Amino acid sequence: MVLGPREPGQPGAAPAYSAPAPAQQQPAPTAFEPPAFEPASAERSIFEQRPEILIGLATAGGFVAAQILGRMRGR
Repeated sequence: MVLGPREPGQPGAAPAYSAPAPAQQQPAPTAFEPPAFEPASAERSIFEQRPEILIGLATAGGFVAAQILGRMRGR
C-alpha cells in the first residue's frame, strides 16, 4: 500500500475547491416604519415638575380634615 495524495473520487478524498457563495444583500426598506413606542411628551403637569406642591396640598388637606373631625367631636 502506497501512502500519498488521493485521487478525486476516492473515498475520503478532500472536496474539490469551490468558489465562495456570494454575500446575500439585505433588501432595502420600502416604506417608513413607525417606532415601536411613542416618544414621551415634552409637557409635564405642574405636579410632575414640582412634587413639593403635591406634598403641601396633601399636608394642608390632612390639617383641614383634622380640624373638621375635631369640631365634629366637640373640641
